[in-house]
Amino acid sequence: MCTSISILADVSELVKQFQIDRLLSYSSNRYEVRPTESLSAVVVNKKGERLLDEFRWGLMPFWAKEAVCGDRDSIFRNEVFRRIVSKQRCIIPCSGFYVSRTEGKETKWIKFKMRSGTFGIAGLYDVWRSPSGDEELRTCMMLMTEANPLVLPYHGRMPAILDQEQADLWLQPEMKDPYALRSLLQPMDEWLMVANVLTSPEEKMESGSDVGVLI
Repeated sequence: MCTSISILADVSELVKQFQIDRLLSYSSNRYEVRPTESLSAVVVNKKGERLLDEFRWGLMPFWAKEAVCGDRDSIFRNEVFRRIVSKQRCIIPCSGFYVSRTEGKETKWIKFKMRSGTFGIAGLYDVWRSPSGDEELRTCMMLMTEANPLVLPYHGRMPAILDQEQADLWLQPEMKDPYALRSLLQPMDEWLMVANVLTSPEEKMESGSDVGVLI
């Protein structure tokens, strides 16, 4: 599981990279975003505009299986998720993602990122409404795929990172074929990524260059 992510890009970078038409909400310089916290995601509205808006990381109910990180294979077998996949897809901008591994009494955190900089993770979003109808909560989840050789020593799954062409297809409302959508969620080439082993949680908050041991 991806335990947290970082997003450090300036809004102007995201607008250009993800071809944002309207900015509704975004905050930069977030060195660690955890499940249940807010994050920004790119969605397409009924007019075909790309919006950058704020969502809570984790579908409702939060305790449900795969509420935070959904497995690529199982979501296409789940009737509820198939409905969401057909029309409520998003992309989560990201600067890096973290996984942890505990050996004995020692826990290590590993930060993975793309050599090219900011990247997008395939996701799904939903709007949860309270039974009374008085409360509305916009939520999202990221999708996971098989780990590539760089991530595999630390975890069997990794976020489904999309390149530019894949991201455009993922956001196209006309894309409904579940087999075509599933085919976009492939492990990213490990040679396009780098990883840093962090010796303490505090290193996640370091500014500037990554710290830790490069692998």
